[in-house]
Amino acid sequence: MKALNIAVKELYVAVKSKRFAVLLGVYVLLLLLLSYSLRDELSGLTSPSVDNLSLNLFGASGDVFVTPLSTMLTLNFTFFTVIGAILGASLGADAINKEIESGTIKTLLGHPVYRDEVINGKFIGNALVLLITVLAGYVFAIAFLLINGTPLDGDSIARGFLAFLLSLLYSLTFLSISLLFSTFFKKPETSMLVSIGLAVFLTMVYGALVSLIAQHIAGEIPPYGTPAFELWEENFKLWEQRLHSINPAHHYAALVVAVFAGDRIANYYAPLGDSLILMLDNLSMLLTFLLFPFALAYARFMTSDLR
Repeated sequence: MKALNIAVKELYVAVKSKRFAVLLGVYVLLLLLLSYSLRDELSGLTSPSVDNLSLNLFGASGDVFVTPLSTMLTLNFTFFTVIGAILGASLGADAINKEIESGTIKTLLGHPVYRDEVINGKFIGNALVLLITVLAGYVFAIAFLLINGTPLDGDSIARGFLAFLLSLLYSLTFLSISLLFSTFFKKPETSMLVSIGLAVFLTMVYGALVSLIAQHIAGEIPPYGTPAFELWEENFKLWEQRLHSINPAHHYAALVVAVFAGDRIANYYAPLGDSLILMLDNLSMLLTFLLFPFALAYARFMTSDLR
């Protein structure tokens, strides 16, 4: 119960902050501009079909069923790959060390409150902030299409809601990572810089470097069309896959593609059960990126000297 009280207070403080207002405002504004630019294209999707979606920056691709809503939501969640990471990183980066620097942590722990209730409350409160943000993007996408008079289908709405839950999970991974930095760095400014820098690097820079790194590891390129080239290409793709696998953004992008996966023969969505099976590895990795940093942050906070 005390953890929930801390969570509610953390939610109240975060929602009132200028940081949250700016990030949410930028997110909604960019969604509005993106939606408006796609208005005619979405209205013209009178015959849904299966098409290939390539998210090369994140190393994810696949066939998706293209409807007005699935197109809108896919673009929304793809865009959220960057915004969600930055928002999650910024919320957790000063959750702990700011309290220590200002001395309020001593006042807080002076009450009958345990340390685990503090860190759990901090995490839950900021998780609620992320829930509001992701939900706002999901509702905005549906509302825009309704206002625009674009027909909606139930399957896209259901799959979009599943993608919404995965988006929340993805942003929580960066909240967990930044919370860990908040327990390691004494200065909130330092942890904020490192957290946001890591989020920007993983979502906007790292994907562009993967091919160069994989090519360097694979070695010199043999003559095209030779058996040696085929072996080199196989090794190159294997290293690309390995390098992408350490990036939460890759697993999130792969999950979004899997949720909206299409079947070319049926010209409809692939069975969701099949998609869930395909998503298990990516989902497991995303959960690992969430739980492992939080476990380290928890252990660090429980044993650290808060003076």
